Amino acid sequence: MRQICKIFGSILLLGLSSCYTPQPVAGPEAPATLFNKTWSHYPGLKLHVFNTGTNRVPDLLAGPNQPWRPVPAFVIEHPQHGLVVFDCGLGPEIAQKKEKALHPLVALLFKSRSAPGGDLASQMRRNGWSPEKVSTVILSHLHFDHTGTAQAFRNATFVTTKGLKFKNTSRIEGMEPAHTNWITPAQQREIDFTQGRPYATFPRTIDLFNDGSIILISGEGHSQGDLAALVQLPQGPVLLAGDAVVHFDWLGSEDVQKIAQDQQKAAAMRNQVRALQQAAPGVVIIPGHDLSAVPDNRPDMQLHQKALFQPAAWLTNPQADTPVAQNKPATP
Repeated sequence: MRQICKIFGSILLLGLSSCYTPQPVAGPEAPATLFNKTWSHYPGLKLHVFNTGTNRVPDLLAGPNQPWRPVPAFVIEHPQHGLVVFDCGLGPEIAQKKEKALHPLVALLFKSRSAPGGDLASQMRRNGWSPEKVSTVILSHLHFDHTGTAQAFRNATFVTTKGLKFKNTSRIEGMEPAHTNWITPAQQREIDFTQGRPYATFPRTIDLFNDGSIILISGEGHSQGDLAALVQLPQGPVLLAGDAVVHFDWLGSEDVQKIAQDQQKAAAMRNQVRALQQAAPGVVIIPGHDLSAVPDNRPDMQLHQKALFQPAAWLTNPQADTPVAQNKPATP
């Protein structure tokens, strides 16, 4: 029966995908001016960039000829607060079962590939870091490809937007409760963006540690409770956008696509990031599923196993649905 449903669903999606129409949303204008006069350039801060696999969304949701895209995760070395993770990437169950690990309806929509040892926790261990020593995990939102190895960070405080619930989340909406439903209220830090202040081109932000090192940004639109982070590295700020900006071609279009839960909020966030690009072109922007513009020549930013940044590295053939093992030691 499951196979019959899958075949029927695939036929339905194939038919609907040809009916995709763009979702052009102008959104409110965001002036290309900065609220802040200077950047912090926090000394000793370092960003580590990993990729944990690759996803593909259907033409039905995002338009024709959608490519495979990376699924990154990030570790920030903070001189006072230790290891800080931003998003957890794909979980090890994807390497084992591919999208069969997901809810059947989600599996019909999203194709996902990883490989043994490709999850963030495994890559961190090969780099000499213990996931148990991570102090803080910032979750941009709760979709399965951003919470995959949350369970490895048992001693961390989990930072989310206020009101985001770890329990009773729906797998049919792309959540994986097993990743986060073990987190106790004492381990969750909820960010109330109604108390936020303007910073850069964003009207509501919160200074995570009250030291200017990591500025959290309200970015709802893709899903409930979206947030992004502006990391104030010594050589200049980096915006970790999460899926508030899914990829650069989305950022360069008026089409917010059908993956946005709230199209108006998604367009508003897109416009704020566009304004940042204009007002401060030196800021590095890393979307939730695009590693094409990550600089590899900065001492405050380290790219781990850059060959894995290409989605094809997770497939024996870019046109085939077979993962290739990537269990080599991380390149320091």
